[in-house]
Amino acid sequence: MAAIQALRKNSWMLTIVIGLALLAFIVTGLDTSLFNSKQSNVIAKVNGEEYSYDEYYEVLNMMEEQQKNNGQELSYAQREQTYSNAWRTFLTGKLFENSYKNLGLSTYKENLGIEGLSDEEIEDIIIGENVDPEIQYYFRNPQTNEFDKDMLINVLSNLAAYKEKNPEFYENWVQFEKGLHENMLRRKYVSLVANGVYVTKLEAEDYANTRNEQFDIAYVKVPYETIADSVISVSDKELKNYYKTVKTEKRYKQEAGVTFEYVTFDIVPTADDIHAVEELVASKAEDFKNSKNDMLFLNLNSDTKYNANYNKKGDLPANLDTFAFAGNIGDITPIYFEDNSYRIAKITDIRPCADSARVRHILINSENAFEKVDSLKGLIEKGADFAALALQFSADSGSAKNGGIIDWFKEGEMVRSFQDSSFFGEVGKLYVAPSNYGVHLIQILNQGPKSKRVQVQVYSKAISYSQATRSRVYQNAVRFISENRTQEQFEAAVEADSSLVLRYSGNTDENQRVLPGIDDSRQVIRWAHQNKDKEGEVSEIFRCGDKFLVLVVTDVQEEGIADFDKVKDIVTDAMKQEKKKQMVMDEVKALGNISSVDAVAQAKSLSVQTASNVSFASVSAAGLGVEPVLFATLSTLDKDAVSKPIAGTRGVYVAQITDKRTSEVADAAKEQDTQRQRSSSMLTNNIYKILENKADITDNRINFN
Repeated sequence: MAAIQALRKNSWMLTIVIGLALLAFIVTGLDTSLFNSKQSNVIAKVNGEEYSYDEYYEVLNMMEEQQKNNGQELSYAQREQTYSNAWRTFLTGKLFENSYKNLGLSTYKENLGIEGLSDEEIEDIIIGENVDPEIQYYFRNPQTNEFDKDMLINVLSNLAAYKEKNPEFYENWVQFEKGLHENMLRRKYVSLVANGVYVTKLEAEDYANTRNEQFDIAYVKVPYETIADSVISVSDKELKNYYKTVKTEKRYKQEAGVTFEYVTFDIVPTADDIHAVEELVASKAEDFKNSKNDMLFLNLNSDTKYNANYNKKGDLPANLDTFAFAGNIGDITPIYFEDNSYRIAKITDIRPCADSARVRHILINSENAFEKVDSLKGLIEKGADFAALALQFSADSGSAKNGGIIDWFKEGEMVRSFQDSSFFGEVGKLYVAPSNYGVHLIQILNQGPKSKRVQVQVYSKAISYSQATRSRVYQNAVRFISENRTQEQFEAAVEADSSLVLRYSGNTDENQRVLPGIDDSRQVIRWAHQNKDKEGEVSEIFRCGDKFLVLVVTDVQEEGIADFDKVKDIVTDAMKQEKKKQMVMDEVKALGNISSVDAVAQAKSLSVQTASNVSFASVSAAGLGVEPVLFATLSTLDKDAVSKPIAGTRGVYVAQITDKRTSEVADAAKEQDTQRQRSSSMLTNNIYKILENKADITDNRINFN
């Protein structure tokens, strides 16, 4: 609908439009009840500077509001993920903010409470020579569709008035301006970093040569898998000595966390609970049938609320469709079971409805809109010219110039209230319909064919457990923890009870939000970390959705190198692989002086294979996979040379260079620029990670949620 054009004439409505852009920026909000007076409000320290929970909550609130405005219905796990995303966004902002201040890129804007651009810079991108594209987009002249700086200046000059008359718009503009500061500072910083990268001509040529010097090879691979694990033995002493030499490798480093075992006591509706729900629905059937206010009845009694839709044939599920189009107003179905609910359906209205319409309308979106529409309706009923009034008063400039006419439209092309008035009404009559755009005065000019539409309401109650069932399951959990207070007792009791399943958390970080498949499990993870000194003791009972959960902490890991016992299996596999490498290497060396790959192939009953266009810069090659040591070694050999045995990733190789060639660097300057851009891109893409690794960060989220 062209009504959106009216926004350019009504500054107060810019709240709606600018609000869309503001979703990318932080909005205000703080729930101070989340922590008591004794609890520190510091959620993080970054390089010695403290930041409050309030600041993190602003980011979290913004993300949650964005999801709501997008109509997203998130699962529990997705909501929990939002917490982590908010933390990452919050921390990113603080790391960049510190960098701006340290480099002198920003100046503190006291009126906004942020690090921002200078007055001259922000003025330039709002009303100067380099107006931000987003501002240009939202402040366009409706006639020319071009950026209208006068309109923008008019709005900005009235900001003080908006602060009193329209505080929502004022606050949205403030947040939008904060976003401009942050975006431009981020661009300045990234540009500064990117332009600080320089690649010399010599470096560019050297890198190009590693690609341009290519060779083809013939090779034989003796796989490590030719040695069976069963023939290799390793003692604990060997493993421990080996671990001392390799424990600094990344794979042996562990993150801080706790490991725990847990059992759940599921609260499941019993046969009695199911029967009780069925009886409840049956007891309401007569009241539902005789209800004079179906909306009130459903909203008070039913899990399924009132539905104003009118359905055409085929819209409803097959069982309801047959009932609806064969029955009369007031008819109800017998009780039926669907989607874990007992239900009764009722025909509440039957009306003829057009499938399309042609109308004309006047849109009023100013104060006292209903009164103005009623006044216009009275004038038209007394003979006033509809088209003239539309041209003079309608906020929908697109249709106003055509007498308010909106040509033929079908179902789903207009908002519900506008569509219903146009499809259910009578040709020639006037109707008043409110919508998100304002209040419409509609006159129906023509309608398409009408067909039967049926409104059906459904009274439903989902199967759920009773308080008695919940209490019984809780008592089972109480009995369990009263009888089993140690890890040994806990595990023995679970093993003896076939209804219980022992589950394992794995190493769990203190900021992990969810246990897989367990709702509201953050509380469990917090308890495990805050009580890690009680290793081996059974916890209290936690309510997690439709479950009661009991756990026992079985291990506590500190950040750093893992204890040998925890990685013994990994060390064993690694050492066996090293022994295989040595055994295969000894076998190949035992062949003596190797003059050709054919001799190795014949001696080991293997075939000779080939690979083409390999270079020092190669990461992998067809048929070979990832073998960097092999490629690097072969790049030093001359044509026709046969290599010594090379221990690669998957086996020991003997290879011969069958061809070798070098291409000249076509354009040294272009190569230099390409390498600079590549290096610059790699650096800027990793700016956040670099800042995070260099920063001293204290994460106190465990104290808040």
